[in-house]
Amino acid sequence: MSDDDFEVLRRAWAAASRDDQDGMVREFHPEIVAVPFGAVIGTTAYRGPQEVMAWWRDEIMTNWESFQVLPEEFQRVGHKLLVTGRWNARGKESGVELDVAASWVVEIRDGKIAYWQTYTDHAEARRDAGLD
Repeated sequence: MSDDDFEVLRRAWAAASRDDQDGMVREFHPEIVAVPFGAVIGTTAYRGPQEVMAWWRDEIMTNWESFQVLPEEFQRVGHKLLVTGRWNARGKESGVELDVAASWVVEIRDGKIAYWQTYTDHAEARRDAGLD
């Protein structure tokens, strides 16, 4: 894993923050698995770029006028990356604004994002990354 792995994430999340769906897909491994926040309750994971992007369009961009993914700190943990940061979002219908702390556990394979799971509990993300 190289320092380029962090750049893959920065590019993907910058694309997500401006709703550049083609830019997001360019950073996805063909076998990507994405586990969004709240999926633990419903055991939902999205597999492959098409499913991930369908979730992005249908669940995120349908409900939010803007949705920014803002990574702040990157840490390598074995073959995984632990990223901490924030979401900033504004609801389309409600106008509600969110500023939520978030963490992600990410795996890069062949220079592409192969796995990511989102957390709102940093301690849980640390445990799942193998730190605690």
